[in-house]
Amino acid sequence: MKPTLILSLCILTSVISLAQENREILADIKSKYLLIRELVDNNTLRQYYSDYTCEESLEKGTLTFYYNSRELKHIIHQYTQGYVSYKDEYYIWDDQLFFEFSTHKVKYQDYEKNKKKRIQKVNVTLTLEERFYFHDFEPIKCQFKDFETRSNRVKNPKTNYVKNQITDCNQANRIIEKYNVLLGYQNITIDDSCILPRSIARIISDNVIYSNLGKN
Repeated sequence: MKPTLILSLCILTSVISLAQENREILADIKSKYLLIRELVDNNTLRQYYSDYTCEESLEKGTLTFYYNSRELKHIIHQYTQGYVSYKDEYYIWDDQLFFEFSTHKVKYQDYEKNKKKRIQKVNVTLTLEERFYFHDFEPIKCQFKDFETRSNRVKNPKTNYVKNQITDCNQANRIIEKYNVLLGYQNITIDDSCILPRSIARIISDNVIYSNLGKN
């Protein structure tokens, strides 16, 4: 057998093996996520809750930690600034972050002609979502989606029916950094809320928002 053919077979085998390993890791992540969601939804986990206001930016937010006994399982950081609301969620297993999910909603008003050719005001909500999957603090899959709902539509898209787009994972390190910062706020009062880490999707969000506004 030619060396080049042997090399090609080895590379193909390695790629297939890696793909299979990632599928198994993602299946494990899904199982852990569903278990934590069930515990949270059933109000089984112990909670530590804190709210805050950042006067510099007129921002309000909440930070909630969820524990199974003494083991941290989940963090939710929610905050609003103007017409934009953010929700960053972290899922933890054995002291390791394995999944991060961010939702950003931007509310604004638009004007459209109705069937009678009259101008009407329309309430619009633009939703942006990010999903980062980690194994041993290394990203193995990163996704992004955005969709718009409008008050004058009979049917609006729902997140479960909007396809995720695979994106690069160049923001993963910033997610890990933000997660590590938030860990330091367990069981303490938030004295300077303005230094809390904000959403890593700010640049992406702004680009999508302005591109959507430009369509109208």
